[in-house]
Amino acid sequence: MTLNKEPLTLALPAHWLPALVNDDTTGLDDAEASAFSRWLYDTTMEFGYPLVGEISDDSHFARYHDAAEYGVLACDCYDVELYFAANTPRAVA
Repeated sequence: MTLNKEPLTLALPAHWLPALVNDDTTGLDDAEASAFSRWLYDTTMEFGYPLVGEISDDSHFARYHDAAEYGVLACDCYDVELYFAANTPRAVA
């Protein structure tokens, strides 16, 4: 597996972290799960499958964050470093 060398740091909603880290969307309602799935699909298609690096220790409330275009309103976010595995996309529902 080949990873990019420099991480991409994104401000992502705190409530997305279990889905991103543990592949567990059970804590998300239908709209949140749909937004996360669309983000994951778009991210995978553009960069490759995201692998979580470092997550900031402190959250911050953000009106403008990297999930806003998927309909996620202002919320607590964490800065998350993502590395991308080239040519290893997984099926996203």
